[in-house]
Amino acid sequence: MIPGPAAQPPRYHEILVRIAPICLAGQLPARAVDGRVCRRYHAWIYTKLALASLGLGEPGAADLGGVPPPPPEVGGLPLVGHEELSVHWLSYAEYLSSFYGGEEALLELRRRVSGSISRGLREIVRLRPRAPQRLRIWWSTEAPELEDLPWEILFLGARRPPGLSLVRGGPGRIVPPLPIQQDQPLRVAVVDPTGGAPAAIAEALEDLGPGVEAVWIEEDDARRALTAAIRAGVEVLHVVADGVVPLGLEGLLDFSGEEEDTLSPLELAAMLRGSSVTILALTPPEIPRVGHGGMPSVFHAFARFCHDSGDGPTIAAQLGPMHPGVSREFWRAFYRQLAAALDVEDAMMSASQRPLATPVVLFLRHRFGRQFTRQGDVTRRSPAWPTFGSGPMPEVPLTPAQVTADLSCSRDLLDAARTLEARYASLGLEFPGKRLIQREIQRQAGLDEALDESLSSERSLSEDT
Repeated sequence: MIPGPAAQPPRYHEILVRIAPICLAGQLPARAVDGRVCRRYHAWIYTKLALASLGLGEPGAADLGGVPPPPPEVGGLPLVGHEELSVHWLSYAEYLSSFYGGEEALLELRRRVSGSISRGLREIVRLRPRAPQRLRIWWSTEAPELEDLPWEILFLGARRPPGLSLVRGGPGRIVPPLPIQQDQPLRVAVVDPTGGAPAAIAEALEDLGPGVEAVWIEEDDARRALTAAIRAGVEVLHVVADGVVPLGLEGLLDFSGEEEDTLSPLELAAMLRGSSVTILALTPPEIPRVGHGGMPSVFHAFARFCHDSGDGPTIAAQLGPMHPGVSREFWRAFYRQLAAALDVEDAMMSASQRPLATPVVLFLRHRFGRQFTRQGDVTRRSPAWPTFGSGPMPEVPLTPAQVTADLSCSRDLLDAARTLEARYASLGLEFPGKRLIQREIQRQAGLDEALDESLSSERSLSEDT
């Protein structure tokens, strides 16, 4: 999502837990007694809620170890506290084996993870909202290795409390939901170029009712399949893929085991930018390839892929093995509730009533509280986006997704132009593109204003209903 100031979403109270490594100058990670690496992390707490009773640590008292201090505000949420994580790392194979070991192994993993976090963090994840208000806890990390751990399901335990949404990512700018026709079903395109989808996924997407239309893209090339789905104007992509982490950092979707058939998060984000695809679901094939340590690499790859997905769509990703029956019931409930509520967090809360059995996590990119709207006439609800002479107005009204994609790209270009302008100034030269910069600043301000007007309209309709 586009960074910048943002108002509080109407349905959710928010807490941001922002994780960053503790880099003490000249010190290496300590070794635990059992030989495992122990790493420590800052946990900066941002919220407008009154959390004095939790006894959080004071941000100013934290030992920064020579690293820059955290920002005083993120997404309109002020910095209010500081806690720590001290993780005694398992190998990835050892961690993932807990999911194959049944409920007792997962409970043991949960006990281990609970011992890694401070008392203040434990109190935060134990907070429960009062209906009808909801609580959203953002889990945002600058340490990619932390994405591998299923914090959400371990914190939630055996039963999911109502009204609590644990999501990954950070609170960006709030953008309006995507308008869809009043009588139009939510369209889900399934991309499975290798034909490896588990039977449970096919069964889950059968006969979901009039609210969901699931279409399987019959194409054995992943990029052509994705392009076909995008051109069809679907709102949801369900991708069945394997995954690899070739250099131990970036996760890639892998469709055949060949290098040319891998897809990076940046490439997929570029393909989807400006499209109507708002939600992406990632699930592994029936028989994922085994990687280092004798365990599938796909879940590790999904975690890293989503971590690097930037301003792409909201992603529901499976980060551990699931029993076929659980998988079938989860995705069936997920899509039915998504079509009914038009809210991916609501769909996640409804579908994963048994969190330990459903290692599906949400990388949230849409902060408003729902992703789609069926209210009113579509053309009436699409504002006249300003161009300021940069081109003719389109015949078909632009969607919020197209406008935010425009802003995402054009802001990067504007930043580059400003850097170049400063370079000219340092040399005592006049930058020839000053007028273009001023016009672009004016155009972007107009787009921001139009987005805010659209968002205000959505809020008013939400309050009326």
